Amino acid sequence: MSRRVYLALGSNLGDRRAHLADAIGEMRAAGVAVDAVSSLYETPPWGVTEQPPFLNIAAGGRTDLDARALLALAK
Repeated sequence: MSRRVYLALGSNLGDRRAHLADAIGEMRAAGVAVDAVSSLYETPPWGVTEQPPFLNIAAGGRTDLDARALLALAK
């Protein structure tokens, strides 16, 4: 059963843009049909503020993965 899913992704180390692009590629390779990706947004760290700013995106798509499998893939 295909489910509509939305993920918020962020990276604050190394080549942040490449890490986010790789994450989208990995999701697609695992069978998530990513059909929407937001613009990039830079945000300051929250909580532990002694770290670099985050680059963030939101992605939407469809998948047959259950919630636990999708979470494992996202991590």
